[in-house]
Amino acid sequence: LLKRFDTEAEFARFQEEILSSPALCGFEGFLDEDFDIAFDTDTDAKGKGNDKNQTNHAIHEDEYVAKGNGVVDGGPEGIFLSMQNVQSQWKPNEPAVTHRFTTTEVGYYFLFYQICLFDQNTNNRPAHEKFLFREVRSTFHLDFEYKNVDLMGNLSYLTAGEMPLPHMYLYFSVSYALMLFLWVRSLKTDDSHPIGAKPTVFAIHHLMSMVLALKLLTVFFESVRYHFIRVNGHAEIWSFVYYVLNFVKGTFLFTVILLIGSGWSFFKPFLTTKERRVVIFVFILQVIDNIAVVALTHETMGERLYNDWTAVLHLVDIISCCAILVPIVWQVNMLEQSLEGEQAVQESADEQGTNDGGEIVEGSFDADEQTRLQARLLLFRSFYLIVVAYIYFTRIVVYLFASSLSYNHTWLRYLVAELGTLTFYFMIGIKFRPRVENEYSSVNKNEDDGFGDERESVELGIMTKAKK
Repeated sequence: LLKRFDTEAEFARFQEEILSSPALCGFEGFLDEDFDIAFDTDTDAKGKGNDKNQTNHAIHEDEYVAKGNGVVDGGPEGIFLSMQNVQSQWKPNEPAVTHRFTTTEVGYYFLFYQICLFDQNTNNRPAHEKFLFREVRSTFHLDFEYKNVDLMGNLSYLTAGEMPLPHMYLYFSVSYALMLFLWVRSLKTDDSHPIGAKPTVFAIHHLMSMVLALKLLTVFFESVRYHFIRVNGHAEIWSFVYYVLNFVKGTFLFTVILLIGSGWSFFKPFLTTKERRVVIFVFILQVIDNIAVVALTHETMGERLYNDWTAVLHLVDIISCCAILVPIVWQVNMLEQSLEGEQAVQESADEQGTNDGGEIVEGSFDADEQTRLQARLLLFRSFYLIVVAYIYFTRIVVYLFASSLSYNHTWLRYLVAELGTLTFYFMIGIKFRPRVENEYSSVNKNEDDGFGDERESVELGIMTKAKK
């Protein structure tokens, strides 16, 4: 049954209804007392009339029309093909159904296959529950080809909701190319400082460049993939290239978020044992996630394997999203504890009084440390909120938005998701872009206080020495 729906959510409700009630036949509306006559399957019906015109009569008041060979044209409701008594119906057992949809039949179509058991003692109506638990297996080969006409009048193998995707992804690839250009430029110069000033670049900045480049290539080849699907109906090579790039990009993205959240390269040149374990764990999850994505491309919506792989994909994705938040939470907690410790030292120093000149000796240094810790804490709290917002938007908001889209507006789902991703990349780039003076953990330069001590501090992987 090629059944029509208005939205994807409507199909999901229909599928859930069928799965929850096995006795319900999905194409029962196409069957009535004239079933045998309409499909020319009953020997008595054949005896009553072999007139070919008899196979074209309306079997429902709502203009369901039997076309013969087990085919019923339900108009806006869809097209039904019966596989009952195929030996007598199909010659040579390979029926071909061609249908041209009218403007009144446009919609969201799903190819629906179901085995409905019938009880001969109940006038060919669907069987009772006692017949439902028999194991029934079937196998067949189906070639399904559909074409649309785009706005220019050209044939397209994309659905109505996918037609804008090739151009949309191409425009996004241009946007990411521009963003990559600006990011590479920021690695060489800081516009907020005089000409010639070079910002401090860390290893994590180069990894962020790689993530942005991989995202650019992924979006570009997604555009190429949809273009060849539109023209040829398939794009095996380009799909392979896209999925490989998407796997590498996804792994790099999650890894970079983990490294930024742990403070690696910014605040320390190493990862702790716990942080390394989280990185390895997320990498394994990304491998499983991409295996599920590839498996879904070879399954059909509604099949058991499709539902199983979808469940695996969602579960792994949720676990990965939760895992990348763990180092950020650790970093925020550590900064909060350090700040509380510095505040306690400051209060203790204030209680001890001041020196002979009326200047607090220890409190002056502690104030600088508190300023640095507060800046770090504010940065990582905002980073945590940005990551949480990105996860919530792309995993929940986009899904709810997509479930309400009509058949010709499904491309808006991908548009909204890409806009959210582009905004996420932009905000992370702004927050952690290279600076001439290290604003992530800047050291305030005090004037000569008369002491001849040397202070050494290791900040963001760089050792600085200030002589006083």
